[in-house]
Amino acid sequence: MMHFFPTPYPDEILYSVLARYSVRCGITSYQTIMESIFGKCSSRAVMEMPFNLNSLVSNLPVNCPYTADDLIYNHTLYPFFTAFLPKERAEEVKQLMLSEGGSKIYGKAGIIGSRIPLNQYLRFCPKCFEEEQKLYGEGYWHRLHQIPFVMVCPIHKAILHNSTVLVRGHNPQAYVPADADNCINNELLYFKPETIEKFVLIAQDAKVLLENQYPNKQFKWFAKQYLERFKELGYANINGKVYWEEVIKDFIDFYGLEFLNAVCSNIEDKEQGRWLKEITHSDAKSVYPIRHLMLARFLGIGVEELFIKELNYRPFGEGPWVCLNPAADHFLEPVIKDVEIKYRRRNKNTNGFFRCPCGYEYMETVTREQGERGKGRRRFVRVVEYGHVWKAKAHELHESGVSIQEIAVRLNADISTVRKYISEKGQEKSKKLVERNSVASAEFEVKRQYHREKWLQIVRENPDKGRLELRRLGKYTCTWLCRNDREWWEKNTPAKKFVQAYSNVDWETRDKEILQHVKQTVHEILESDERPQRISLRLIKTKSGLKSFDLQLDKLPLTKSFINSVIENPMDLHKRRIQWAIDKLNEEGKALTVSNITVMTGVGNKYRKQVVEEIKRVLGELGEM
Repeated sequence: MMHFFPTPYPDEILYSVLARYSVRCGITSYQTIMESIFGKCSSRAVMEMPFNLNSLVSNLPVNCPYTADDLIYNHTLYPFFTAFLPKERAEEVKQLMLSEGGSKIYGKAGIIGSRIPLNQYLRFCPKCFEEEQKLYGEGYWHRLHQIPFVMVCPIHKAILHNSTVLVRGHNPQAYVPADADNCINNELLYFKPETIEKFVLIAQDAKVLLENQYPNKQFKWFAKQYLERFKELGYANINGKVYWEEVIKDFIDFYGLEFLNAVCSNIEDKEQGRWLKEITHSDAKSVYPIRHLMLARFLGIGVEELFIKELNYRPFGEGPWVCLNPAADHFLEPVIKDVEIKYRRRNKNTNGFFRCPCGYEYMETVTREQGERGKGRRRFVRVVEYGHVWKAKAHELHESGVSIQEIAVRLNADISTVRKYISEKGQEKSKKLVERNSVASAEFEVKRQYHREKWLQIVRENPDKGRLELRRLGKYTCTWLCRNDREWWEKNTPAKKFVQAYSNVDWETRDKEILQHVKQTVHEILESDERPQRISLRLIKTKSGLKSFDLQLDKLPLTKSFINSVIENPMDLHKRRIQWAIDKLNEEGKALTVSNITVMTGVGNKYRKQVVEEIKRVLGELGEM
């Protein structure tokens, strides 16, 4: 049991507190120190995510105010590494830290899967160390300074130095305190001023994560947050298609290659660059927290906003929306409750259709360049339908003697539009149409009878001719009947003649030729040294160079049968990828482990369990398990 416990300093990591204890307790045996702290002489000194904390708390002096939660949330890197994990998984990590979780903690927290190198040495800020020696009489190890890729102290904006104390690789039971002997100002790498500014911003965001307990969210929450902001900034369309070339270009311009290489996140690199698409995928998984902070900072999302405020891109703002019908009593009042949004692929614009109960409908357009950055600008608006209220008002004004020009001004419409609805010419035309449909005039009846008889005569005299030739023989008569007596003309005109196209293709011979071509293509796909792709009809078309005409499978029974026999399902593909990964790892001289092979296969969450089982089976057959 511990007879005293040092009061932790601000932002002091638990490792540092226990290092100060090991110096002051006067015990020289590491095993004895471990037994007094954890009740077991075999316990280890872990810096980032220590475990067996329940035992530590039970060994604290009587009336010591610190609980296990106090130590975990305020003096370990738990709040940082679990910030972007689902609640259940974060709780599992916490329980492992309270018990004897050991190395399982790093796997469950996603640290191993993120393929991010951890710090080799404990790090310090020379200015912090100097100030603490004056203030407290000793220096200590800061939590924030030990986070991988936090490169600067956000307080002094100074680059962090490596001490001479190894995080791993020294005596696993030794807690080493910060002192003048191991905190030496060594030679540093040079970074441009703009790169250091970015380091400071990321360090400030990491500090916010450490000092606040934000609610844990599912991976899909963060993917949706980023996608919604992509839409607002014009990096994705309303349907969620991301313009990755523009994202990558602007992301590199924002951070610079020097910064991205320093934090192992160069998105131009094939290995390092996959994270940016993974983090925004609907099937998202654990990604190193610094990368979340980088993307959020690039998109202008604050740390608190990222966790608390659900982002929803609304190109036309929040409803209800105003009615633009000048003829309605509710003109410019927010009475429209719904908007129909459509995306135009041709010009990449987003159109919103606003329909009011008064019948008035207008369309508002947001160009891709506008997006969130276009708020406050006047957007293009076009009337789709004026509706019954507007038309009634236009007729009312016209009948009361108001000029068409004045009506156009009052009802905010084009003069030609007003004429279209209320002109006398339009009304007369409408009346003539009604008269013609209801009671045929004598003149019309005479004309109709004349053209009917003439058309019947043309058909009788040319029984072997089709519609097109008959039209040429009686052009005027045919035109008149089609316009004024279409139904009769259709009944008394020969039906269309359909000519069966003659095919001179020998499909049996072509089937054999294409079969050989397809077999060769499939062989090349299977023998390729590149990362395996799933064999499908589309891939065979692409690789073979055959066009849709060549692959008319209904006419190629041999080819169709062969293709159906080689098409792969997802698990068939993963089995090939497992073998490919094993061959690659053997070539590179790397260890054949489940984690290495799983990473190389690139399997998603849906098939991960099945693939891991298959890897274990294959390794078992090879004698590697």
